[in-house]
Amino acid sequence: MTTPAPDPVADLTTLLDQLAGPDEPAPEQDQAAEPEPAFRDVDQFVAGYLVHVLERRIASGPTPGITWCPRWWAHPEALSRLYALWRAWETLRINDPGTGMSIWWRDHLDPHLAALTADYGPFNRCGPTKHTEPRPLPVEPAPQEVLAQLPDAY
Repeated sequence: MTTPAPDPVADLTTLLDQLAGPDEPAPEQDQAAEPEPAFRDVDQFVAGYLVHVLERRIASGPTPGITWCPRWWAHPEALSRLYALWRAWETLRINDPGTGMSIWWRDHLDPHLAALTADYGPFNRCGPTKHTEPRPLPVEPAPQEVLAQLPDAY
């Protein structure tokens, strides 16, 4: 028995419905209540939305494309950037339903995605089926006499 192919129009409709923001509250709902997020956490956002709306070729061997790590959450920079993307998406979806998504793509997703998938980005040694543990940048403690010169020194 063959499985029917997913309906791309239905899938797109579901994704676009998430952009519409919260439905009008029922009369018994508190008008001052915070709107519910479309996704409860960054993992749901990445797995349930982001990977479905991004259409990028994944680099594989000599095939050019972006470098993506299936264990994105294991890279501190990626986790921080994708968390920020999720929060910005939720805020713009609710507070600016007219142009918020365009702003999100231009001002948030495009620069973060470029940084994550760049040749020097956190996914640079990963691939669609390969994860490489992140390596923190080298650091030496700053001397106290340097820190004391800063305006917020205690």
